[in-house]
Amino acid sequence: MKNPCHFASAILIVLVSLITTTFVPGSAFADSLVIGTITSVAGEKVSGATVSAKREGSTITTSVFTDETGNYYFPPLPNGKYQIWAQALTYQTANAKSELKEKSTRYDFVMQPMKNQEDWIRQLPGDEFLAALPGETPEDYRMKTQVRKNCTGCHSASYPLQHRF
Repeated sequence: MKNPCHFASAILIVLVSLITTTFVPGSAFADSLVIGTITSVAGEKVSGATVSAKREGSTITTSVFTDETGNYYFPPLPNGKYQIWAQALTYQTANAKSELKEKSTRYDFVMQPMKNQEDWIRQLPGDEFLAALPGETPEDYRMKTQVRKNCTGCHSASYPLQHRF
């Protein structure tokens, strides 16, 4: 910048931007860490489970996955009231409601196995469901390829299969 006035103007704009984004009262800052462990009723650690948190009045859901030891942690979340839930294949969804106000909050979920086979099948991702369809006879194979060809061109594989049962 050749002109000192332009340089001063640029610095003023940066400072005003920093002040308004940093010191706005009532804005939601990330204040709470949510951590926990997911286990089955038998006490086994559940790896690969999805844990989600949604703040009351928000349209944003934050999801994380458990590691091989069943542990999960969220990035810092703004304080407030949350719906938190855990999901894993072959298990019922576990739910919790909480108000986050502490620096760290722990939620350990114990997952109950699904008892209803139809619920278990509906929970499968579409590609796994398609792979599990019988294909031994020519008629089975034809039906399997028709679903894959006609219904998954515009939709994910789970869309047409959700409405089959």
